[in-house]
Amino acid sequence: MTLKFLQLFKKDNFQENLEGLSIAISPSLLIFLNIDLNDPVYVCLAKMNVQVAVEIHSLEKQDIVFSPELEKTLLLPKEIETFLIPYFNNNQILHLGPVIGILTEINDNKEEITFPAIQHLCKELAEELTQIGGFFYLFGLQSFQEDTIHGYFFENNTWTKHLFPYPNVIYNRLHSRKAEASSTFVNLKNRLKEKEVPIFNSRFFSKDETHQLLTKNSSMNVHLPFTQQVTYQGFISMLKNFPLLYIKPVHGSQGRNIIHIETLDHHFIATISSGKKKGKSQLFTDEKKLWRWLEGYTKRRSYICQQGIDFQKWHGRSLDFRILCHKNYLGNWTITSTVARIAQKNAIVANLAQGAEMKPAKVLLNDLLNAEQASQKLEELKALALEIANILSENTDGYLGELGIDIGMDKQGHLWIIEVNSKPSKKLEELIEKTRPSTKALLEYFIALSFSPCLKELTEDE
Repeated sequence: MTLKFLQLFKKDNFQENLEGLSIAISPSLLIFLNIDLNDPVYVCLAKMNVQVAVEIHSLEKQDIVFSPELEKTLLLPKEIETFLIPYFNNNQILHLGPVIGILTEINDNKEEITFPAIQHLCKELAEELTQIGGFFYLFGLQSFQEDTIHGYFFENNTWTKHLFPYPNVIYNRLHSRKAEASSTFVNLKNRLKEKEVPIFNSRFFSKDETHQLLTKNSSMNVHLPFTQQVTYQGFISMLKNFPLLYIKPVHGSQGRNIIHIETLDHHFIATISSGKKKGKSQLFTDEKKLWRWLEGYTKRRSYICQQGIDFQKWHGRSLDFRILCHKNYLGNWTITSTVARIAQKNAIVANLAQGAEMKPAKVLLNDLLNAEQASQKLEELKALALEIANILSENTDGYLGELGIDIGMDKQGHLWIIEVNSKPSKKLEELIEKTRPSTKALLEYFIALSFSPCLKELTEDE
């Protein structure tokens, strides 16, 4: 079952004449929403639920006026003028929304508050929500209290601090694994559970975790390079069995600190993907000396050792494909973007953070294959990505609504799973002038989660 929505427009007509906690609506809206004035009526904004008096005035059907006291009680920003409201029979609660909270890192000590990693996303959300209804705010881990959150709201081209109610839904855009492991984040998740506020993409995936989850599905094994935790015996064994290896940090991201090891004529060439020694190769004539050098990295943090694949290249440059997947309103996974990422010349990874170039996947595949093969391969990429998304969402706790899936294609055309990201970069499609499909998909999922309690009420009433 799905909900239907009506847009409501906040008006200031005779607002000063409304007393106490009250609203004014038209007779036609009263009838349309099937509100019985003999029973209590409530206005619910996010997790703030207030009983109100209702006055009937000559207004347009979709107009609503809030009393000054109600606006203040709801912690409603003056600038918000449009809302969505789900409607169904016997509804005495006006659920206004959506109110979206975005959790991210905030430095309150700075003179000017900025969010460069998600700036483009915020601009798009503001534009879309102005048309659709509702609003969003940003907040940090230190911002929440018992019933309210100190957050930042974008107004007059600047971020302004306000006090807000707990939102309908929270989108986790923390960029630090350390922050996610903190007791503060655990406390926040517990509080959100108590208040029935869904938080989606609530954590990073580790590379070994996703690999283990996917190996449980037999259909995935042909797409997974052989992978294991780095140990001396395991490393030496893989060194003998595979001419190319990748050593990756279990909790790494953005292609940083990945080590590429190639065996040539009983010699070993090691290259690292980032840092001061980025792209510089070191030659080892002895596997034990290579291991001692490698320990300089693996003793400090957990690494996996992965079979290297002879991937297809584009003009001699490494490439892979990033497929963005999002859940829609019905909870089904959809593809919102498919791009090819082309590494810098002589680079060992094709991450944008390491200087990779981006092209539409269709364009690049047409350059590598004939038209029929390119079209077929694109569909294979999408189908594999959707299968991965479904497997992971079915086997992980919490709400998973967005994934960035990296897939490589070898020289025989076979597809290999490289990595799955639960917090894909928001800079991937910034060159697109109109609102990106991924942002529209996020909004669809925000709205679905925001009003899911209403759907539950409706189901229970029936």
